[in-house]
Amino acid sequence: MLFSKNKKYISSMNTKGIFSNTYDEKYPQTIVNKLVLSHFKNSDKTPKCIFIGWDGCRGDAMKYLIKSENDKISGANDDFNYSAVNLLKKTGGVYITYVGGDNGFQQETSTAQGWASALCGKWMKKEWKNGIEWSLDADYETVMQTLAKQGCRTSFSCIWPVHFENTYKNEIEYAQKNNLSESYFKFETDAELHENMLSRINSDDDFIFGIYENPDLNGHGTGFGDCNYRYVSGVCNLDTFSYDLIKAIEKRDTFKNEDWLIIIGSDHGGHLNMHGTQRIEDRTTFLAVSKSVKELIDR
Repeated sequence: MLFSKNKKYISSMNTKGIFSNTYDEKYPQTIVNKLVLSHFKNSDKTPKCIFIGWDGCRGDAMKYLIKSENDKISGANDDFNYSAVNLLKKTGGVYITYVGGDNGFQQETSTAQGWASALCGKWMKKEWKNGIEWSLDADYETVMQTLAKQGCRTSFSCIWPVHFENTYKNEIEYAQKNNLSESYFKFETDAELHENMLSRINSDDDFIFGIYENPDLNGHGTGFGDCNYRYVSGVCNLDTFSYDLIKAIEKRDTFKNEDWLIIIGSDHGGHLNMHGTQRIEDRTTFLAVSKSVKELIDR
């Protein structure tokens, strides 16, 4: 039965017109770190990057936003002019990614581990007490700190307090001790966080990272997946929020002299009202990128 469900899920992910790669060609979420560092190393203009996190967004949620070649999947879903994901698909691509480890190593498909793996470029091969109670050490430097050490201004905005209380506690203390331009901001709602993300764009940060919570909150509250309209709504709302951020970037007075890498991604998927397992719905995520992943990797 599980094999049959997985096969059906993979088939839906491979529906033509949605992703730039196939399920068999999926990338690990750790690739985010590599894409960002490659962009900053090889840009001809002033490099900038914004990484927009959609907490708890399953990979197959892209079918809510992108019209596929299969009407049974997309229905009458026309291209949306104010969609961040569709905009990035035109300039770069939308890719299938996975979380939870590989090569025999299993990592919990949860928030702390997911974002940390993306930011550090490594799977978190450490013991996480109760799933979250561990702070990154020197072996797991985030892209935020790597860039800050190079003189860049970086920022991290979120709602979940555990990020600051546990996961990034050591990195925050290191940044403060060494006078690095690495800022952390905590908010109560996605709306508050969104205003700060706009502020960070206008404040001339070089690398901006922020985590929106709506899909995860709706998934835990009423269920992950397309059977729950609240979950779908949470994903679609963030698509519009993210479009707003992209347009704010394009309105910058210095935009023509800058080279922006825009990334939208997720920390994990989910099933029923939970995540954390090795189930395909928990492991399969996505990346929408303003540039070709292959070109960034091959630089």
